[in-house]
Amino acid sequence: MHRALGWVLGVSAVAVVAGAACSKPPPPAEVPKVTEPDDDGAKKAVPAVESEIGALDEMKVKQAFQRSSEKLSACFAGGVQRLPYLSGEIRFVIRVGRDGSARWAYVKESTLGDRETEACMLSVLKSSGWPKPVGGEGLAENSFAFDPGGDERPPVAWTPEQLGAPYRRAKGALVQCRKKAGTKGLRATLYVETDGKPSAIGVSGADEKGEAAVDCVLGALKGLKFPSPGSYAAKVSVTIE
Repeated sequence: MHRALGWVLGVSAVAVVAGAACSKPPPPAEVPKVTEPDDDGAKKAVPAVESEIGALDEMKVKQAFQRSSEKLSACFAGGVQRLPYLSGEIRFVIRVGRDGSARWAYVKESTLGDRETEACMLSVLKSSGWPKPVGGEGLAENSFAFDPGGDERPPVAWTPEQLGAPYRRAKGALVQCRKKAGTKGLRATLYVETDGKPSAIGVSGADEKGEAAVDCVLGALKGLKFPSPGSYAAKVSVTIE
């Protein structure tokens, strides 16, 4: 049987939480300008995401995650049907709007190694209701850990070096994925089957921009054939800087 282990709850480090939720919020920071291409390729200035961070009630955030836990476990159970040895930890960050809806969510850290499961969990959290922040938009953060199911033998732990020449040749494309998305860092976790082909890949990012790089990273890795890990599948995480 799989199960979600204890989780670590977090809210924005600069937000006032719990009993201090009514304290004066921090002054709004100047909203920077970013550029995006016009239809003709020229760049135009557009407002960036609101930078003022409000306070979230820690207990209410915890309750919101608890309400989602059953659906998150269902996502994991679906992943186990495809990958019996699926396991790992995952950490989410959710930007909560003033109305209590999720503005966006991303996978900050993950060793699950299966994007389909990660995407299912993100969808659950994006559709969940959240407490309304005080003084601006809020940030909620939480980690979950999942045990492997049944008596399935866990994959062999690999290092990035064991992925060999195919991975070395793919590094340039992976770096371009990161740069194109504008994210500060990415991490991919792969399951490599006995024939050397990846059966599943998961991706996490240092910030919300990492979600825009996911498809690019998957495209750069899923068609590769790595050295065979032997009689059992292997699991490995690589950092994309």
